[in-house]
Parts: sequence; C-alpha cells; structure tokens
Amino acid sequence: MSTSTNILLLLVLVSSITFYPFKAMSQFRLRQEVTKFENRYDEESPYLKLTNNRGLGFDDLWGTRNMRVVLHGVLYRGGANNVFLPNPRSNINPLPTVGLKNLCREDFSTAIYLYSENFSKAPKVVTCKNTSQQDQTLVYKQYAAAGEYDEILRLVYARIKGRLNGPIYVHCWNGWHSAGLISGIALKQFCGWSDEKADAYWVRNTDGNSKGFKSIRAKLRDFEPLPKYKITAEEAALICP
Repeated sequence: MSTSTNILLLLVLVSSITFYPFKAMSQFRLRQEVTKFENRYDEESPYLKLTNNRGLGFDDLWGTRNMRVVLHGVLYRGGANNVFLPNPRSNINPLPTVGLKNLCREDFSTAIYLYSENFSKAPKVVTCKNTSQQDQTLVYKQYAAAGEYDEILRLVYARIKGRLNGPIYVHCWNGWHSAGLISGIALKQFCGWSDEKADAYWVRNTDGNSKGFKSIRAKLRDFEPLPKYKITAEEAALICP
C-alpha cells in the first residue's frame, strides 16, 4: 500500500472519530437546553401562555405579554408589555428595558422586534447575571416579519446547532399577528407543519383577533421550507411541540 493511500486512510479514520462525538455532543447539549426550559416553564403546549395579556403569569418574564413557547428551548413568541407598566406608554413600542433585562436574566440570548416603530430608542444590548449567576448578554434586533424571515430562521437554526447560548424571543406589539407569522414559518421549517396546521395555529393564537390579516395568512401559507436550514429528525423530535 502506498504512502499516499495510508495518509488518505488515516485522514478518513480521524474524521470518522472526530465527527461523530461532535454531533453527539451537539445533540446532548440541545437535549440539556430543551429539558431545562421545559422544566422551568412547564411547556405543555404551544397554545398555553407563560404571561397573559396584562403581562402577568411567570413573574421573571415581566415585560412580555402573551408569551408562548414555539420550539422548546429555542424559540418563544409574544408581545411587549408597555400599556400595563407602572408608568405606561403607547402599545406601539418595542420591549421595555425591564423586559429585555428579565429575558437576559432568564438565559435568553436574543430578542427580535418585528416592527420598526421606536426601535431606535431601545437598548440594542443588555447584560446581566443569568440563572446560573454567569455573565449573560442579550442582543436586541429588529426585522420585518413579512420580509426578513430568512434572517430570523438563520438565528433559530444557529440556536438549534448550539451557536447561540440561549433562546430567542420574537415579538410584535400584542403577540398575535406578526409573532404568529414568524412562529408558523418556524414550525413549517423545522417541524414539518402543513399549511393548514400552521394557519390554524396562527388563528388560535390571536386570542380572537383573527379577522382580516389576509396578507399575513397568505405569506404563512406560501412559505416553503428552506433546504439550507434543514435539521435532523432527532433535533426536530427534541424541539417541536
């Protein structure tokens, strides 16, 4: 056997030894994260709220409204609690600073505002001590739900693959329409939900405010999963509701 053949066989052997443990470790880490958040929030269903329409419920998530799980340990959705703050402000606003701080303390890595109004006035980065008393940074981003879902899916995919150290919170003002669009797209992309199932999910999570919004529902139904963000069946079984 030639020297070049020996080298090639050695490289194949090394790659087979190193790739599998990395993959197994990645899934082990994902399982740990999913279990942690499922236990913390008792995530039985994508229709149950962690915080209600007045922002009440899970005290450590104060600053959010109508918050629900989408993908266990990966993606959560809701609104911003501005109207029901001690010093209330217009509903047409991003998350209040207290909401960003609390998400940070709850180990979230990213929050995404799905509108543009008043985002320039919001903090873009907050730091805190997380639930493990480790330094945590939460980045606040702004994307348009209807036109920039690719960027959002890229972040969700990064979280699934272990490249973000905490879940993502996507939100609009009330947690109903644009948050539902992005969440339905994510469920079609990563969990294989049908057009009909995603549409019914969108309607049910508007809390009775589903009349109109034909363009949003059309965008949800028209979305086709992107091959570049395909995940494994094992990953889907861990995160999907």
